[in-house]
Amino acid sequence: MEFFSSAIDLIFADDSMARSALYRRQGEGSGLLVRIILRSPDALQQFNSGRFRQDAMFIDVRVSAVPELSKHDTFELLADDGTPSGQVYELTGEPARDRERLIWQGEAASL
Repeated sequence: MEFFSSAIDLIFADDSMARSALYRRQGEGSGLLVRIILRSPDALQQFNSGRFRQDAMFIDVRVSAVPELSKHDTFELLADDGTPSGQVYELTGEPARDRERLIWQGEAASL
């Protein structure tokens, strides 16, 4: 387990993989500085007999940085100079932890 935890820490520290953001519980408060990974894979949705591609946004954050995460929590991306960028994402569903319980994974929408 220690190996996985160290590997996750390295991934989140890498600027090409993760970004700095302010985490706000239920979108309120001054915010907690965290590192997040934004993922936006195409999601396939089915309606009647058709299949449609839809943009999706997922946010990954370390459990060690945010021990409790829930729907309606927000993340505001920081610019390269460390100031808030105005890009805010809100979790739209209940987040889940990965198998090793090291990373929260949640679907998000831009506000």
